[in-house]
Amino acid sequence: MEALIQELINQQKKTNELLMYGYQGKNPNELLTIDQVAEETGIGKGKVQKMFQDQKLQAQRYTTPFVVTRQALNEYLKESHDYLKC
Repeated sequence: MEALIQELINQQKKTNELLMYGYQGKNPNELLTIDQVAEETGIGKGKVQKMFQDQKLQAQRYTTPFVVTRQALNEYLKESHDYLKC
């Protein structure tokens, strides 16, 4: 009985890990800096800095350097932004 319970607990842990890392194997709560966002997205650093100034992006601007979660960045990039089209 204890072995069965332990196996169920292990399976639940694996399921939780898969749900947490649904962003291409990356943690959605990972904090990214401007440099990391530019590197991962291929967007120029100047445009990424504009993104971080946009109040629609849920970034932490009270920290140095500014950071944003991967999840908030993905939500922001789903929307259309004129300055990113150039």
